[in-house]
Amino acid sequence: MGKLLKNSFFTSVIITALYLSLFYPLILINKFDWFDLVLVTLSISPGIFIMVVIYNLDKYDKEPLWLLAIAFILGAMNLHLDVDILDFLYSLINTENNLIRVGEEALSVGITEEVLKFLVVMLIIYPNKNFDEPFDGIVYAVFVGMGFATAENLAFVMNGSASLAIMRMLSAVPAHFVFAVIMGYYLGKAKSIKKSQLYYISLSLLIPIIFHSLYDYFLFLDFIPGIWVGGIITLLTALYIAKNSIIEHLGASPFKNKK
Repeated sequence: MGKLLKNSFFTSVIITALYLSLFYPLILINKFDWFDLVLVTLSISPGIFIMVVIYNLDKYDKEPLWLLAIAFILGAMNLHLDVDILDFLYSLINTENNLIRVGEEALSVGITEEVLKFLVVMLIIYPNKNFDEPFDGIVYAVFVGMGFATAENLAFVMNGSASLAIMRMLSAVPAHFVFAVIMGYYLGKAKSIKKSQLYYISLSLLIPIIFHSLYDYFLFLDFIPGIWVGGIITLLTALYIAKNSIIEHLGASPFKNKK
């Protein structure tokens, strides 16, 4: 595992550097400064590192890079739809009770973001012939999730600060990662256990929505001191489930004994 993480780290550094080179001309024409480049680095590097780790973990039957790129791009493009849908849903919330209002906002975010990611995986990836082992569900869901998280990070951080970038690196990106793993876990089960396909597909959407909404709810209640701890507990619980999900699906690969 240590060697895998080391290789993943250096690979992610190279990919991040290549990505940042596209922003360098903006510095030369004074549309961008070096601090902006630091913010971009803090925005994109966590997602890239996570994707490289997941790609390297998939050691028995790696997925084609072109399909992973599509998953990432479509995940990033979801941000535009997410903003429009949430603007509409927020306009419908008119309750005066702060606890209920925050609950409705958190549920709106959880449902909207997880449904958008779910649709990409289900409509584009799930029917593809390359989705041929349980762990593939996790791989593709994570790439979609990191596409969304990276685009969201850039949008927030370029209008924020380095402290915001670091906070999101330690919270929002890991959250999107674990929600994606849980979604991918159940989609992998659905793909491999045909008789329970509908059941697992339903769980692949329902469970991430529950965790995502709970996580956001505790963080949105910023007017209650210390309540954010509930968000951390929710995230750590989801992380524990995600870890076991990855281990289970790696051990269930039909290609394991062919290597």
